[in-house]
Amino acid sequence: MVNRRSVLKIGAATVAGVLVKMPVSGRNLSPAKTHIAFHRAIFDERFAECRGFAAELHSAGVFTSAIRGDVAGLWYDDLRVHLREDRLPVAGLTDRAALFCLEELARDVDMRVVFRVDHTIELDGLAKHVAAAEASSVSATRRLPKEPHFGRAMAERFSRLDPRELRDAAAQKLTGPFAPEDKTMLVSWVIA
Repeated sequence: MVNRRSVLKIGAATVAGVLVKMPVSGRNLSPAKTHIAFHRAIFDERFAECRGFAAELHSAGVFTSAIRGDVAGLWYDDLRVHLREDRLPVAGLTDRAALFCLEELARDVDMRVVFRVDHTIELDGLAKHVAAAEASSVSATRRLPKEPHFGRAMAERFSRLDPRELRDAAAQKLTGPFAPEDKTMLVSWVIA
C-alpha cells in the first residue's frame, strides 16, 4: 500500500543510494531487510553454495564478482582501485585460499576481515558452521541450515549486517588457507 511514509522512505533511500553509489530497489526497503552498502560481493562460482549466496545478494542490489579460486586478477585489475577510492565493505563466500589471499591484499588499502564464518562440508553433504565474530553472530550461526542452501541464508544475514559495527579481531586468520583432507571448506566473510 502506498502511503506518505513509504513515499518518504523511497525518497530517502534514493538520495542515500545516490550518495553511496548504490542501486535502490523496493526490496531493500522492507522492514525485515535493511541493505548495507557493500561495494561488492565476491563468490567462487565453482560451488553451488557460493552461487546461491551471490544470487541472493545480487537480487538485493549488490554488485557481484565471480572468481574460480584465484583472486589476483580481480584484486589488481579492479577491486584495489575502487577500494582505495571508497573503502566500502566487501562481502564474500569463497574457499579458504581465496579469503587468505584477499585478507593479505586488503592490508594494502588498510582494510581487514571483520566477520568470518567457516563452513565445513562433510562427505555426506551436511555442513558445520563456526563463526569467528561477536557473540550475536556466533548465536546466529547456530541457526544456519546444515543441509545445502546455507549460502542463501548467509546472504540474507549479510543483508541485515552493518559491517561498520564489526570490529572483532577474532574474525581474522585462525588457520591456514587449506581445508582438511576430504572436506570442502568455504568461508563467509566481510572485509571492511
